[in-house]
Amino acid sequence: MKLNKLQQALAVAALLVPVLVSAKPDPEVINAIRDQGFNHSQVMQTLHHLTDKIGPRLTNSPKMREASLWTMERMKSWGLANVHQEAFEFGRGWTYDKASMDLTFPRRTSLHTIPLAWTPGTNGTVEAEVVMLDAVTEAELAKYKGKIKGKVVMLNEPMDTEEPRREVSKRYSAAELNEMRAFNIKAPANDGNTPPDSVEARRKFSRFNDAREAFLKAEGAAGALFRSSWDGGLVRVMGQNHRVGKTFPVPGLMLPVEHYNMLARTIENGITPKITFSVDARFHDEDVNAHNTLGEIPGSGPEVVMLGAHLDSWHGATGGVDNAAGVAITMEAIRILKAVGVNPKRTVRLGLWSGEEQGLVGSAAYVEEHFASRPKPTDPKERALPRWMWSNPGWPITVKPEHEKLSLYFNVDNGSGKLRGIYTQGNAAARASFADWFGQVSDLSDGVITNNSTGSTDHASFDQVGLPGFQFIQDPLDYFTRLHHTHVDSSDHVLPDDMKQAAVVLATLVYNAATTEARLPRKPMPTEHTAEEKQAEKLKADKRVRSKDRKALGELSSR
Repeated sequence: MKLNKLQQALAVAALLVPVLVSAKPDPEVINAIRDQGFNHSQVMQTLHHLTDKIGPRLTNSPKMREASLWTMERMKSWGLANVHQEAFEFGRGWTYDKASMDLTFPRRTSLHTIPLAWTPGTNGTVEAEVVMLDAVTEAELAKYKGKIKGKVVMLNEPMDTEEPRREVSKRYSAAELNEMRAFNIKAPANDGNTPPDSVEARRKFSRFNDAREAFLKAEGAAGALFRSSWDGGLVRVMGQNHRVGKTFPVPGLMLPVEHYNMLARTIENGITPKITFSVDARFHDEDVNAHNTLGEIPGSGPEVVMLGAHLDSWHGATGGVDNAAGVAITMEAIRILKAVGVNPKRTVRLGLWSGEEQGLVGSAAYVEEHFASRPKPTDPKERALPRWMWSNPGWPITVKPEHEKLSLYFNVDNGSGKLRGIYTQGNAAARASFADWFGQVSDLSDGVITNNSTGSTDHASFDQVGLPGFQFIQDPLDYFTRLHHTHVDSSDHVLPDDMKQAAVVLATLVYNAATTEARLPRKPMPTEHTAEEKQAEKLKADKRVRSKDRKALGELSSR
C-alpha cells in the first residue's frame, strides 16, 4: 500500500518516539530500573564525593556552595534539563578550620570540643578560668554582674548518666512495622497550629536567651561552654542564630557529657578549673542568600512529580547519614530514570534543599515561590521571630498556578536505612496507589503504608499548603543512637546495599507516579480553625500550664 505524505510523516515520527513512552508503567522499565540500580550503581560514588571530598555543608558556607555547584554539574552530565539554582534570603555564612581545648588546672589533659556554628573564633589561644552561670531568669543573671569578665561560662546543667540500655543499631521488626499500620486517631493534625502554651514557652526561652547573650557581651565573658545532649563521648553539635546582627557574641564550644560533667564536679568541689582554648572560625557576609539546587527530566504533560533531600549538614562531621545519604539516594533515583531512557507523562524534578537544619528554610522558600504563600504576622516584633515562634502559620493560604500541577513530592531524610514503607500524612486516598507501586518491589521492601504523619523535614513544607508531600519509613540503624548531628556522622556508617535498595525503590515509585493516568489524590486544603476550635485549644493549653504549676508546687510542699 502506498502511503501519502502525512502517513509517511506519522510513520517516521512513530519510529523516533522512544520505546519507553507510556501512559502507564511498563514492566520492562521496572526491570531496567533494577538492572541500572543494582548492577551499575553510582550511589556510593555520589555519597563519598559529598562527604570525603567536599565535607561538612553548613548552610550558606563556601562548602555548601561547592556542593550545590558540584551536584549541578553531575545532573548536567547525566543529561538532566533545566538544572539551576534558586536563591532565598538566609543570613551569614560561617566556617571553622580547627578548635582545641586543654584543661590546665587542677590537672592537665586535652578536652574534646567543637565550636557551635555562627559563634566567633578567638584571636589566638585564650587562657581563662571556668565558672558555672546558673541562671534561668534575667533577675538571676544580675547575680553574676562583675563576676564573669575574662572567664568562660558553663551554660548547661550537668547530665545525670544512666546505665546504657539502647540498641546501637536497629532494624524494624515485622511486629513494629505492623503496628505502624494502625492509624492514631488522637494524633493532632500535622498542618494545625502550634499549641499556644508551646509557642509561649519557646518565646520565653528566646527572650531569656537574648538577654543572656547581651549579658555575656556586656560583662566581657571570654567564651561559653555547652553540653552535648548525648553521652558516650558523642559531641552532638548544632548552632546559634545565623541572622545578621543576631549572632552569638563570644566563642561557643560544645563538650561531650563526660568532659562537661567533670568540669562541673570540679566547680562543685570548690575548685576553679582553668583551660586554654582556641577557635579558628570566621563569618562569610559577602552574600546573605543561600541556594536550592534543581534539575529535571521533562515530561510530555504539564504536571510534575518531585523528589528531594536536604543537601546542607552540620559541621561537626561530614554529614554522611544526615543527609548526604538522602541526597545520594535521590540523585541516584533520577540518574537511574534518565539512564534507562524514560520519557514520562509528568516532569520528574529533583530538589536539593539548603537550610533544612535551620528550620526547613530552603524547601519552605521554594514552596512559597512556586506553589502557595501564607501571610506573615502583622506585628513587626512577631514577624522578626523565627517562623516556629509565630502564633499561627498564617491564614489564608494563597495558591499559585503551579499548585495544581504538582502530583506529589517524595522526601528522603531519615538516615541511610532501607525504605520499608511510607507515611501518607493522613492522605488515606493515596493508599491504593502506594500499595500498587510498592507491590512492584515487594521483594525489596515491606511496603508498609501508614496514614499517620511524621514531621521535622522538608516534606512538611509541601504538606502544610495542601500538597501531597511524603517521607519514607526507613530502618533507623544507628541514626538516632549515635549519628544524628554528632561528630561521628560520616560515610563509614552508610551501608551500600541499603543505599542501592532505597534508590531502586524510590526510582520505581517515582516512575509510577510520573506515568500513572491520574494525579495522586489530595487531602482537603488546610483551613484556619474556627473560633470555637481555637478556644478549645486555649483551654487545653491553660490546663497543661496549670497542671505543670500544680506539680511543681506539690514537689515543693512535699520536701
